[in-house]
Amino acid sequence: MGFRARKIHALSLLLLLAAAFGPGASLHAQDLSSGSYTVLKRYIFPRFGNNGKIEYLIYGATAVNKGSLIYLTSPMIDIVDGSYTSLRQIDTIDAKDPYPNPYNLGSEGKLLRRFWASTHHKHSQAWIFAEKATFDKSTNILTSDETAHFRSRQLDADGVGFDAFNDSKFIHIRSNVRVVLRLRENSLSVQDPDASTSNKTAEQK
Repeated sequence: MGFRARKIHALSLLLLLAAAFGPGASLHAQDLSSGSYTVLKRYIFPRFGNNGKIEYLIYGATAVNKGSLIYLTSPMIDIVDGSYTSLRQIDTIDAKDPYPNPYNLGSEGKLLRRFWASTHHKHSQAWIFAEKATFDKSTNILTSDETAHFRSRQLDADGVGFDAFNDSKFIHIRSNVRVVLRLRENSLSVQDPDASTSNKTAEQK
């Protein structure tokens, strides 16, 4: 299937994620709860909502806590579908597992299905990948100036820089945004790894 992924020239794309970034957000990690200088490697931070369910997980290579800021390298945000109250219910990525990589924008067919059929992704609504990011514990905002890759079963997007506003329930990809929409419902069903997909690119001027 052919597709075209074009730059969105005038405005950055607002990716609304109704269940992912709710009010009262905070980064739950016992080791980084204080304002002291702390370094963690191969980290995983779960975020629980007010209803006690996991809203997202943040993975990465290194986390450095300095005061109210946590500096993250190779962060990956796993936005959970809202059905889970404990990490024991999710097949999380542990030290022996390789980290996933975002597939290329416009990828189709078996490659996409293998990604979403992974046991580490079956609970996921979407993933966000970046080289670096900063989490501000005082504002509950996660930001990055690096290239960002948003991947979901219905929509993929690449862009430069993002801001995840927890209390406002959306992620803002700042610039140079390219988007691919998959219009067929359930086009990435993990039960059908050989079926074809139907893609459409969204353009905003």
